[in-house]
Amino acid sequence: MNAIKKYFIIWWIPIIGYLLPFLIYTLGAILKNDDVIDFALIVFFINILANFISSIVQIAIKKWYFLVPQILISGFLFYYISIFFTFSPPDYYGANKTIPKNEKIESPIEREINESDLAANDFKLASISQPGIYNFYTNYQPKVNGILYIKAYEITSNDRLSEDRITERSKILIENQTEKLYSGEFTIYEGSWGDKFGARIELWFKPKNEKEYKITEKNYVVEGWMR
Repeated sequence: MNAIKKYFIIWWIPIIGYLLPFLIYTLGAILKNDDVIDFALIVFFINILANFISSIVQIAIKKWYFLVPQILISGFLFYYISIFFTFSPPDYYGANKTIPKNEKIESPIEREINESDLAANDFKLASISQPGIYNFYTNYQPKVNGILYIKAYEITSNDRLSEDRITERSKILIENQTEKLYSGEFTIYEGSWGDKFGARIELWFKPKNEKEYKITEKNYVVEGWMR
């Protein structure tokens, strides 16, 4: 109880308290564990609240001048952390995933794909730009107008990956049946560069005014795009 009282009365203790979430965050980064990093954020915001309470205490004990460094440091850290997690949040989704060894899993081709690379009604992935951004190619020939698109799932958990973004970005509008090769692009946002995991990539078709259906699927080793 005495330690808690000192925390709020001695102005510099809540400031030193910011070291705890920093150490927890560092541990989460070493372990590549998103849950530990989330816990570090919780501890950080609790410490901000405690700093605010301590500032009120400083006014009550007539040491209001100590609230200036408390507010300035807390404000700076809050701004910095907010910017960091908004524009470059750590994402270790793929870091601790296991790529199944009993499944047939391909690696994306690191070049553009030609008709000769595909079997009948086939599709393949290519990685020709940044990690996590993939191009897909298919020679599937729809009999009617509609939309071709991709759905992706992490193999071990069956998590749907970047659901709305992949479906929307990978859409290919089919308005005639004259093309021999269709290609599109999509991005996997879960995970970061270098943390590879297995994903089931599915090719779907939605005929105009009819129900969607899956054409085919393949397993690929993928990684997320570093945000």
